[in-house]
Amino acid sequence: MRSIESTYDAIVVGSGAAGSWAAKELTEGGLNVVLLEAGRNLDTVRDFPAHAAAKSLGIVPRVKSAIRGQHVQARSVAFSDATRNFYVNDRENPYTTAPGSTFRWYRGRQLGGRLHTWYRHAPRMSNFEFKAASIRGDGIDWPLSYEDVMPFYDIVEQTLGVYGVSAGIPNCPDGQFLGPAKTTKIEEAFLSQVERRLPRVRTTYARKVRYDKERIALPVRLALATGRLDIRTDAVVSRLLIDERSGKAAGVEYIERLTGNLRAVHGKVVVLCASTIESVRILQNSACARHPSGVGGSSGHLGRYLCDHVVCTLVGKVPQSEVELGLDEDGFDFGNVGLYIPSFCEKESKNFPGGYGIQISIGRGRSRWAMTAFGEMQPRYENRVSLDPIVKDAWGIPVAQIDCRYSQAETNMVAHMRQRLPEIAAAGGLRVDPVLNRILHSGLPYPPGVAIHETGGARMGDNPNNSVVNSYGQCWDADNVFVTDGACFVHSGFQNPTLTIMALTVRTCRYIVHDFAKW
Repeated sequence: MRSIESTYDAIVVGSGAAGSWAAKELTEGGLNVVLLEAGRNLDTVRDFPAHAAAKSLGIVPRVKSAIRGQHVQARSVAFSDATRNFYVNDRENPYTTAPGSTFRWYRGRQLGGRLHTWYRHAPRMSNFEFKAASIRGDGIDWPLSYEDVMPFYDIVEQTLGVYGVSAGIPNCPDGQFLGPAKTTKIEEAFLSQVERRLPRVRTTYARKVRYDKERIALPVRLALATGRLDIRTDAVVSRLLIDERSGKAAGVEYIERLTGNLRAVHGKVVVLCASTIESVRILQNSACARHPSGVGGSSGHLGRYLCDHVVCTLVGKVPQSEVELGLDEDGFDFGNVGLYIPSFCEKESKNFPGGYGIQISIGRGRSRWAMTAFGEMQPRYENRVSLDPIVKDAWGIPVAQIDCRYSQAETNMVAHMRQRLPEIAAAGGLRVDPVLNRILHSGLPYPPGVAIHETGGARMGDNPNNSVVNSYGQCWDADNVFVTDGACFVHSGFQNPTLTIMALTVRTCRYIVHDFAKW
C-alpha cells in the first residue's frame, strides 16, 4: 500500500561516503532531511564483535558463503568472517552481465554502506585528472578544476582527520594532514631506498583517514545532532516520483525491505548517493512520459562510460623479526596501507593513457608485504549500465545489467604494472614470492569491479548534450535531482575516489543550501 507522507526539504538516497556527507551538509544548512538506506540499521554487538579478527578467508569458507547466497561477494579480497555481514545476499540482489562481459559488483547494504569495509586511503585528485585533456593530452576534461574542489577537500579532511605528510607531488596534492600515520621500520627503510635508487618514483606516506570506533559514520552523527535528520533503514528505493507538468522530482518511491510494502516520501530536492551503479539504476527505472529514457536520459549518456580501476598486486615475505604488531586498533581497522607511490607514468615511455598509483603495506601484523597498483581506466561509451528486461531483485525492481570491458589500453597498463612493480620492490629491498605471485597473476587482467572503485554512468559535463549532470551534480533533465556519488565522475583518475566523492558532495550540498529558495 502507498503511504503519502509529509514533505521534506531534501531526500538523500544512500548512507555511505556520499549520503552521509549529504545528510550532514544539508541538515547543518538548516534543511529538514530524510535519509533512505536500502539495508539494515547497525547492530553494534552483532556487527562488531569485540574479539573479531579480519583474517582473509580460505577457499572452503568462501565456498560455504557462496552456497548460502553470497557467491559474488565471497570473491572479494576483503570478505572475511568479520565482514561477511557487510556484504549483500546475491540471491536477493542479483545483477546480470552482457554476453562476453564479466563484472564483479561488491555491495554493502546497511547504514554506512561500504564505509565499513573501506581501507580509508584518501588521496586527492589533481588537475592532471580534472583537466586531463588540457594538461596530459589524453582523457577528458571535467567541467571543474582542482581549485574548485580544493576548499571542500579541506573541509572533509579537517572533519574526519587524515594522516599524511606534505610531499609536493604535483599529481597528489597535499592536504590538511594530522602528520604521518604509524609505519613499520621496514616501510621506512623501503621509502628511503626507493627515493635514493629511483628518484623519479616519488614515495610518500599514505594519506589515510583516522580510524573511528564509533561505527556510525561521523557525518551521520553530526547530522543527527542537528535534530533535522530522519533516518529510514530497510527502504529500497525503486524510482523517482516525477511531476508530469514540471518534469521535476516530487519525491521517491521505496519498498520496505522486510514487509514488501510500497511507500512514498516527498521532498523538494532529491540527492542520489546510492553508489555508482545503484544511482544510475534508479534514474533509469524512473522512466516516464516526461523522461522516456529515464531521468537524465535525454542526452543518450545515462548509464554510459562506466569505469573501475585496473588492478595488479605483488606480494612477498617479510622476516618474522621485522613484523610489527599493534598497528590496527581492532579487527575492523582495515587501514593497513603504510606508504603510497602516486602515478609516475608521465615520466615513462608507455603505450597507454593515464597512470596508476601504488599502495604499499610491509610487515604490518604479518610476515608479508603487498604492493597494489590501481590504474586509470579510460571512459568509453560502450561500457554501460542498463536495466535487465527480464531479471528482477527480491523486491520486483529490474536489476542492473552491466557491460564493462577493458580495452587494449588497460591490458597494456597491466603489463607495465607487472614489469615495474618487481623493479620497485627490488629497489626497496623486498623479495618477491614467485609461487604466490604466479597464482595471483594467473587471472590478470582482473575483471572490472575487483577494485570496488566504480565510477561513471551519470557523468558531469558543461552542457546537456555531452553529460547527465552539470558540475554540481545537478541533473540537466530535472534540476532538483542531484547525483554526487561516483556516478557523476567523468573518469576515474588513479586515486581512490572516496575522498573526491565526499568533497564533491559537500560542494553540491552547499550549492543546494545557498539556492534552496528557488526549489
